Amino acid sequence: MDERTLRVLEFDWVRRRLRDLCATPLGEELANRLAPEVDFARVQELQQETAEARLLLREGGVNLRGVVDFRPSVQRAALGGTLEPRALVEVWRAARAGRLAKAAVASRAESLPVLAALVRDLPTFEPLEARLERSLGEDGQVLDGASPDLARVRREIRATQDRLRSQLEQIVRSPRWARMLQDPIVTVRGDRYVVPVKQAYAAQFPGVVHDQSATGATVFMEPLVVLQLGNRLRQLQGQEAREVERVLAELSAEVGSRRHEWERLSAVLARLDFALAKAALAEELDGCRPELVPRPVLDLRSARHPLLVERSRRDASPVVPVDVRLGEDFRTLVITGPNTGGKTVTLKTVGLLTLMAQCGLAIPAADGSRAGCFAWVFADIGDEQSIQQNLSTFSSHMRAVVEVVRRAGPGWLVLLDEVGAGTDPAEGCALARAVVETLHGRGACTVVTTHYGELKALAYRLDGVENASVEFDSETLQPTYRLRIGTPGRSNALVIAARLGLEPAVVDRARSYLARDVREADAVLEGMERQRRAAELDRQEAERLRAELEALRASYEDRLRRLEEERQRLLERAREDARRVVERARQEVEALLHALRSERRERDADQARRKLVALAQALEEARRTAPGPPLEDVAVGQAVRVASLGADGVVVALSDEHAEVQVGSAKVRVPREELRAPVASAAGSRGTRRAWSEAPRVSPKLDLRGLTSDEAVARLEKYLDDALLAGLPRVVVVHGKGTGALRRAVHGALRGFPGIQFFLAAPEEGGDGATVVEFTQ
Repeated sequence: MDERTLRVLEFDWVRRRLRDLCATPLGEELANRLAPEVDFARVQELQQETAEARLLLREGGVNLRGVVDFRPSVQRAALGGTLEPRALVEVWRAARAGRLAKAAVASRAESLPVLAALVRDLPTFEPLEARLERSLGEDGQVLDGASPDLARVRREIRATQDRLRSQLEQIVRSPRWARMLQDPIVTVRGDRYVVPVKQAYAAQFPGVVHDQSATGATVFMEPLVVLQLGNRLRQLQGQEAREVERVLAELSAEVGSRRHEWERLSAVLARLDFALAKAALAEELDGCRPELVPRPVLDLRSARHPLLVERSRRDASPVVPVDVRLGEDFRTLVITGPNTGGKTVTLKTVGLLTLMAQCGLAIPAADGSRAGCFAWVFADIGDEQSIQQNLSTFSSHMRAVVEVVRRAGPGWLVLLDEVGAGTDPAEGCALARAVVETLHGRGACTVVTTHYGELKALAYRLDGVENASVEFDSETLQPTYRLRIGTPGRSNALVIAARLGLEPAVVDRARSYLARDVREADAVLEGMERQRRAAELDRQEAERLRAELEALRASYEDRLRRLEEERQRLLERAREDARRVVERARQEVEALLHALRSERRERDADQARRKLVALAQALEEARRTAPGPPLEDVAVGQAVRVASLGADGVVVALSDEHAEVQVGSAKVRVPREELRAPVASAAGSRGTRRAWSEAPRVSPKLDLRGLTSDEAVARLEKYLDDALLAGLPRVVVVHGKGTGALRRAVHGALRGFPGIQFFLAAPEEGGDGATVVEFTQ
């Protein structure tokens, strides 16, 4: 694409906005070099990259803030130079950002295949990164952890400084020297610790002069008593500087030795940063990913110019979208209509969105929009008058038209604004028609805007040419900015003049000057416009009725849903009541079992067991009376339960909504939803207890060997509870012989368990290594 076309289509705005959205100078370079691609596969890859970056951005993205252009530092290190600490910090930050970015993308590799392929071979520098982090602070300071020697020297420096300050503090606080000192302070001059001495006592104070005040009243002297310590401090500081230089040189050499890997890292970070900027722009514009087709085709739905979208975000001004298609039913589109009606904006929207799509960017349009790959996009829009080159507006435009007519062919998209304008109308019209026909004949896709009425006729003379117009409201004298494909536009000059108050006689005289065919054409167009508006009103009314019907349907469906939910809620509440009864019973049984374990007296044990049987019977009754789900299929002669009566019976007659049930000696007529499955009563308290407990099968033998005494007692108590609920009459507890400690612990626990008796097992059941427990209640 030539730079002139990119300029008139305001493509620089796209580059500029992407550059602002980049987090690094590396990404900004790619934004500045952004240009449309013509290879279909490459455009597909770029669109996929943007879509994946958009997904990554919504999920938290990758933080590349703080990464700078570290390539000059790497290059200097590769040439043997020693990098400053801040430059090494910049390299360290880049390495860390690359490692984190690779991990973030790799963890989402299935949903981000293009970005995952980008970072797959990304080099990482973990050992170097760890050493840089250990050696350098965020502000570029070389840390003690850079090397053992540096840490040792700095410890000595701190110790020497402490000794120096301590001795100097003694001097400034000493009454012996107080009258000689200007102030009781310790300061530094020329990297030496000194005290301020009055000029009059300079010869009497034992020390070395390093500086004096501007007035000469004070001399700064290093006392002789700390002179050796000061010399030692200078030596240590020299060692520190040499060690810091050695560390920096070593780190720089390690950075420089991997120059090609750093270059790979910079390239990947640049692409990743630029992809995230593309994603951010897509979010700003509320853009969609266009469907790409491998031929010169456009189908833009609800397309909006990006600059208008940006303005709308700032001042909330409305943006009127346009629908434009080209390349299938027709290759040439002639747009007519009044000035300021939106013709040029439509032209720029088509051109800029085409360029954005071929750059792999999301476009501000509705889902379902399609974009093809054009080999070349040419646009001639706006006033290109040049005083310096002595070119008029017409001459400037014609220079561009001459070039495009000479080169255009299949796969080209040509956008011409007011073609043939700026010269004699008759010649300009003839020239515009010849240019449009030539471009059409050479297979180019062309969109032109014009005021020449003669160009409208091309749609009726040539296949593949279509008219379009920008809508104008003759009542308000305002454009609506809507594009109507298939309808030629009118200039509306006479209508506007009449609405603005021009005398009717003058308007009629002007109309009489028009050719007869022009007047007839205007009359036809006016009739078509009236019919279109009537059809639009009918469509809106149909849409309103459809919306009302849809709302009614949704309302009735919502009512049915609420009724069903209420029915389910009532059933669930009944089931929940039954579950609560069961839960309360379980809790009371657990309390009773605890009482059985802790209460030694047989009388209390008997009372607890009677309560247990009573609870089981109450639970069985609750289960019998709890309503189940209504029966779906009922037949005469079927045994049922009437939920409202809590009684069982037999169906003797049925209707659509009611059933007649024989309950005992009486017949009752009840709604069919009252019918439930009959519930048979359980027989015997032990059967009731077993049906309620639903306990798993319990083995009649418990093996405690290998456990500690505490573990064995806890296991035994739980086992006896389960055996009791399971209805076992006797169990065998295996504790082994050994030292007898485990047997004593088991017997001690059994003595505290009411309602049982126990004794050592017979030889065939384990003898002294086992104990038989019988339940007496």
